[in-house]
Amino acid sequence: MSELKLLWSQDFDGLAGQAPDPQFWTHDIGDGTQAGIPGWGNQEREWYLDSHVGTDGNGNLVITAERLPEENDLIAYYGAPAEWASAKIHTAGKVEVLYGRIEARARVPRGAGTWPAFWMLGNDIATVPWPQCGEIDIIEVRGRDPHTLVGTIHGPGYFGDNGSGTEIKTEPNMAEGFHTFAVEWLPGSITWYFDDHAFQTKTPDSVAPNEWVFDHPFYIIANLAMGGGFTGDIDPALKQAEFALDHIRVYSIDGVGQVTLSKQA
Repeated sequence: MSELKLLWSQDFDGLAGQAPDPQFWTHDIGDGTQAGIPGWGNQEREWYLDSHVGTDGNGNLVITAERLPEENDLIAYYGAPAEWASAKIHTAGKVEVLYGRIEARARVPRGAGTWPAFWMLGNDIATVPWPQCGEIDIIEVRGRDPHTLVGTIHGPGYFGDNGSGTEIKTEPNMAEGFHTFAVEWLPGSITWYFDDHAFQTKTPDSVAPNEWVFDHPFYIIANLAMGGGFTGDIDPALKQAEFALDHIRVYSIDGVGQVTLSKQA
């Protein structure tokens, strides 16, 4: 059995209403237009705000998506006021991971059109554009089907709808309680886990003859998107949804794995 050593963790204890620790986390703001990817590249309908993520006082960090009034000042890429507000946080430039076990204990939202994700991007994305930088999707769930968990990698020649991954059916419904989602990432392999049950492994052979781009540091992302190509139309009756994170942890595996913190962290 592998030996795990805790390298970095976030447990989100404390009073309600606290923002994610700015030593480790940065907020993405807007609809992706300022980043050059309107709709975050996926035709999403939300506008990210730093006010829509915080602790709940019960040991969780909660990302809250909320339907906005029809008239508001947030003009989205589709030429009308933004329909939803939500939040997206990441550790780019602050916490970078190379190999190890990366896990979150989380409860996903219920409702058609919700799209919670816990994932990673290559730390060189500023100079090596996506998908060459690599992407590891530890968990994605379509809110209309909270019994189906999706785990995927994206890289050159295998990205978007052609990413290399799988879907599994889960029992119970992932929106009914907290579950542990993880990858164990080693040189030449990535294995996905749901509640400590391994359900897929990817290796360079999985993407051949394309390039395996998962041997350099990555950073961590958590967000709750609304709508878009992956999850589909949003339930018109839905007013609010929550993606709750009880903890995020990074471990080494038998001594393999490292976390690099920025000087300010």
